[in-house]
Amino acid sequence: MRAIDALVCCAVFALLAACGAQPEAPKAETPAPVEVPALQDFGGIGGDFALVDQHGASFELQSLRGQAAMLFFGYTYCPDICPVTLSKMGRVYQLLGEDQQELTTLFVTVDPKRDTQEKLAEYLSYFALDAIGLRGDKEEIDQVVRQYGAHYSLGEEQEAYLVDHSTYTYLIDQQGKVRFLFRQSDGPELMAAVTEQLFAEDEKP
Repeated sequence: MRAIDALVCCAVFALLAACGAQPEAPKAETPAPVEVPALQDFGGIGGDFALVDQHGASFELQSLRGQAAMLFFGYTYCPDICPVTLSKMGRVYQLLGEDQQELTTLFVTVDPKRDTQEKLAEYLSYFALDAIGLRGDKEEIDQVVRQYGAHYSLGEEQEAYLVDHSTYTYLIDQQGKVRFLFRQSDGPELMAAVTEQLFAEDEKP
């Protein structure tokens, strides 16, 4: 065999061997750690209030002393923000593990006309968390909305109206003070990590 023929054969065999080689599996990417912002003191907003829960029982925020809470305003006919927030809270509880027992979710309706006691109970039963639904008359709800610096507006000109409302979720500490405002874009990992700071803070001597 001529030298040039031998070189061509070697090149062909090398190419075939390369084609039959198994590609290396891509390396799994390590998720970037969540940067956890510090707790804050929102002294100008928040405070105790009294409403009625989805079972018809009186509820006072003061009754949660010693426990943390996540509070947000919404309504059961909400097409997107409210169900997403409640589903996200379910994931927060999973991430908290045993600490989930130290956190209560409060859902305050801004549409008491349609959100009856029965409607609230039915709606919240769809989600994998033991949330407390709260309602009252318009004046009572407006008072809580003002306390927390929130807002809402009803579009009652239509029968199936929508409600424009605040999307913040308020983290309330064991003394009833607002310590963080979560935005709608914040993920459950961030929310759980910030909440863990409350529990660590509570354990300090």
